[in-house]
Formats: sequence, structure tokens, C-alpha cells
Amino acid sequence: MKFLRLASLDQVYSEYVQILKPISETLEVPTLESLGFVCAENVFASQDLPGFDKSLVDGYAVRSKDTIGASPNLPVMLRLALEVKIGEEPIGSINENEAAWVATGAMLPSGADAVVMVEHTQRFNEYVEVMKPVASGENVLRKNEDVKRGQAAVTRGERINPGHLQLLLQLGVERLRVFRRLRVGVISTGDEIVEPFVKEKSLVQVRDSNSYGLVAWLKSLGFEANRVGLCRDDEGEMFRTLKSWFNEYDVLVVSGGSSIGARDFTEAAIDRLGKPGVLFHGILIQPGKPTILAIVDDKPIVGLPGNPVSFTISTKFVLLPIMRRLEGEKDFLFKSSGMVKLTRNVSSRQGREQFIRVKLFEKQGQVWAEPLESETAQVSNLTRADGVIRVPSNVEGLSSGELAEFYPLWFGW
Repeated sequence: MKFLRLASLDQVYSEYVQILKPISETLEVPTLESLGFVCAENVFASQDLPGFDKSLVDGYAVRSKDTIGASPNLPVMLRLALEVKIGEEPIGSINENEAAWVATGAMLPSGADAVVMVEHTQRFNEYVEVMKPVASGENVLRKNEDVKRGQAAVTRGERINPGHLQLLLQLGVERLRVFRRLRVGVISTGDEIVEPFVKEKSLVQVRDSNSYGLVAWLKSLGFEANRVGLCRDDEGEMFRTLKSWFNEYDVLVVSGGSSIGARDFTEAAIDRLGKPGVLFHGILIQPGKPTILAIVDDKPIVGLPGNPVSFTISTKFVLLPIMRRLEGEKDFLFKSSGMVKLTRNVSSRQGREQFIRVKLFEKQGQVWAEPLESETAQVSNLTRADGVIRVPSNVEGLSSGELAEFYPLWFGW
């Protein structure tokens, strides 16, 4: 493959990320501790769910054909044969022109094929008036309608979410084989960078928020991450730092080492580690353009820009998809959480995608997005943004009232 030195975001996803080799190491964990891991094997249901015909409403289990023609003016009269509570098996069955009281979640007795909602009935001692007909299967969840025995409950490459956990527990799955969590080493770089909690610094020095913030962010998503060092703007120091941590982590991230000037020695240091080295040193997005991806002996090294907003966008749309891919997740790309309407025009330059920070609000049943004006170096802007809208590379901006794709920045996948 011929690698470009400048890539579009689509190329990053379709070419570069695809060639990364996911980790193969797996471990077995208790199902209760599997949340957030990527499943390493298909898990098949050992039983049907719910396992019995279940009522979805409070009402009366009936034979649907006995309710034909029922109406408020001409109700059908059925004899109450039995009552069924949740968690108990029915004792007996219903026959022609009979009904059984069932609570929501209760098992239908033999002979019943539908449930009439209690709102459409009237009870008189041992009889029930049905004022609305029901079709076969109405208000009923069949015994294998949720999950059939032998059906895949979770497949290899799916990240376990609370829904998976609910299903696995209902199936009685005690343990699960998953891919181990990714180990990430974060290296901060820059002559101007100082530790965040120093008491005194010069006017032009900058406290290191990027690398420490990234580690906290990655840990909140379940990755194993550590900030492993601070390098000055020096090729030799960068090479020694990368080399010293190369075998300890699955991914190395250089924070602030991708800007013009800094990236020259960063690229040189990476290329000294091995082949193929740097694949690209810029992405056609704004903010976040000065982003580096390298591969050395099948291990990715990512250089992120130093500006806080660029750093955040590159992390969200480049680094995190790379990490999800490496953990074996089959759907590793972020999906838009919906479309929002713009409160005003936003400009963009053709040939690159733009991610614009926005604040959301609701008006007359529609979600609107207010673009936030600020430079990429303004950290306070990140605290006010609910997320970003994505402006495609083939348009010159979007107009007020147009719909745009919205992506939350911080929470969830």
C-alpha cells in the first residue's frame, strides 16, 4: 500500500485504521464484571426467552376466537376459570368461553392465546364482560419471541453494554471470554509544558492538561492508561522516551508533538524506531489537522496536536476509533447521535471536514444547535459545548435552519 503524507478522515478509517492488527490476548471474566469489555467469542442462548407465553398487560387471558364481535354495546360474557400471579405456573387451563386473570409478566394458562386489557373488561363475581375483541397473540410475548435457543446473544467484536449484561444474566451465563483491555502510554512534549500543580511558573509556560486529561478520559472508558513522561522539543530525548516505553504499551500517544516544527523531530524520532514509520502527518479536518499516525512493528503511535480543542477532536475522531479497533471491536466508528437544526450560518472551506462546537437547546419539539465562536486554544469553550456538528468536506458551510449531524464529545461510545 502506498501511504499518503496527508489523509482525509475517510482514508484514515477505510485504509489506515483497517490495517491495524487487533490484540489477540483474551481472558475469562465473570459476567458481572464484563461491562465495557469487547466479547471475544460468540455466545449462544442455551434456552428460549422468556421461556413461556407471557402476558404483557394486566387483564384476562382468553381464547381469541371467543372474543369475536365483542363491543361495549354487546360484550362477550366469559366465565372466570382461574387467576395466575407472577412467578407461578397456572394450575389448570381455560376452555371454551372461559378466561383467566393474569398480571403483567404472568404465564398464560394452557388454552389461552391472547390477553384482553383490564380496561376493556368488567367483572361480575365469577364472570367477565369483554368489550373489545383481541387477535391471537395480542398482548402476549411468546415463549421464544425474545430469544430462541441457539440464537447468538452476543457476538465476537461487540462491546458489552448494559443491555448485553441484562440478556446474559437472564440466560444464566456466568463467565465470558473477552479481549483484554488496551494499554496506552501517553507522552507529553513541549519546552513550554510544566506539571499541572506547580506553584510557580513563568508567564509563557503552560500547565500540562492534555496528557493528564487524556489519561483520565481513557480510564473513564475502561482503557488502561498512564502518563509516562514529559519530553522537551528534542529528537534524541523523544526517541529515548518512545523506545523505553515501546514494549510496555499497545499504543503510544504523543501529546503536543504534531504541530509544525515539533512534528519534524517527532517524526524523525518515530522513524528511528522501525518500519514502516509515519503513515501520515496531517488530516483534512478542522480543528485537528496536525495529527500523526505511525506504525512500528505493528504497533501504532499517535501524535496529537497541542491546542486543547484540536487535541479533543483528534482524540475523539482518530485516537479512540484506533483504540476501539485494536481491542477487537467490529463497529469501532462513532455514529451520529442525531440531526440538529442550526441557529445561524456556519462557514467552512471545501476540501476538509469541519467539526464545530455547539450548545444544544430544545424549541417547539426540535433540537437546535447554537455554534460557539472561539479559537482552538480556548479551553473554556470545551466546558460549554455539548458536542460538535460535522460539516462535510464538499460544502462551503451550512445555512441557518439546515440539519447537521451531531456528535457528543465526552460520554458514551
